[in-house]
Amino acid sequence: MAKPRRTPDQVIKDQAIVAEMYLKGFTMAAIAEALEAANGIKYSVNMVNYDLREIRKRWRSSAVRDFDAHREEQLARLDLLEAKAWREFERSCEDYHKRYEQGEEVTEAAINDDGEPIEAKAKFVRTETGGQTGDPRYMNVILNIVERRCKLLGLDAPTKVAPTNPEGDKPYQSMSESEMDNRIAELLQKLEK
Repeated sequence: MAKPRRTPDQVIKDQAIVAEMYLKGFTMAAIAEALEAANGIKYSVNMVNYDLREIRKRWRSSAVRDFDAHREEQLARLDLLEAKAWREFERSCEDYHKRYEQGEEVTEAAINDDGEPIEAKAKFVRTETGGQTGDPRYMNVILNIVERRCKLLGLDAPTKVAPTNPEGDKPYQSMSESEMDNRIAELLQKLEK
């Protein structure tokens, strides 16, 4: 009698269990035993190994897609933040209006029907208007967003690093031809031993 074969649906379910158990640190033999107990089908370590290879392939291809999607999501967030920063910067460039209210002054403005003076209170209000040059903090935010976007897109030029010795405290000095010949001869002697 032939061994029972897994259906495509069963393979998908098994691979979900294999992935979960693998991530929890179970061995392939333990995973095979668990699948056997759950499904009543004989599972070999090779079957679990095959499932793991397929899972890893999916993870790799998914990671590439997820990375691109995540990068696009981050770029969209940066676009929103930049638009908001520009709006706030433009708002900070508008003319300002300040209104000052100063104390109350009591005046006798009129007389009531009984002939007594009516006290009236008045506030002195002063309005000041002026131009603004804009809040430079918004420009710093915008600059940081542009720099971050350039990093995400890989637009920055590679950073130049001056070569140094292994300790990093002296500039790198290349070997002369005679030093290089001596070093090659020394390495060849070690290989011959």
